[in-house]
Amino acid sequence: MSFDVSLHGKKTSVDVGNHTSNTSAFWHEVITVWSFNDEEGEEQTETGLKALHGMKGKDVALALEVAVRNVHTLMHEEGDIKLSRFDAKNGWGSALSAFLFMVEIMVACKNHPKKTLWVWS
Repeated sequence: MSFDVSLHGKKTSVDVGNHTSNTSAFWHEVITVWSFNDEEGEEQTETGLKALHGMKGKDVALALEVAVRNVHTLMHEEGDIKLSRFDAKNGWGSALSAFLFMVEIMVACKNHPKKTLWVWS
């Protein structure tokens, strides 16, 4: 299984690409999205790549800038620049490949700030 990521606007869409879901633990560790539920009056958080689904590109780019800083912090805290604990046990995907895909998404969102991000698995 993989995550397929694209950006959608009123007239056009942009395919960002896909990446194996075997690295989900990496994204759950570094991506956090906060929202406020008006009905319940409380803050909610979601983690992972799917938490970005439905957000505007400009907001995704900001969330991923924070995620990049989170990766930097983890590398130094754990003394493992490769963050190898997130590498897929079956060899399909690594922390490095997940990080590079995350950066691709960030760049696409910076280039298309008004489009909406779709994340499908």
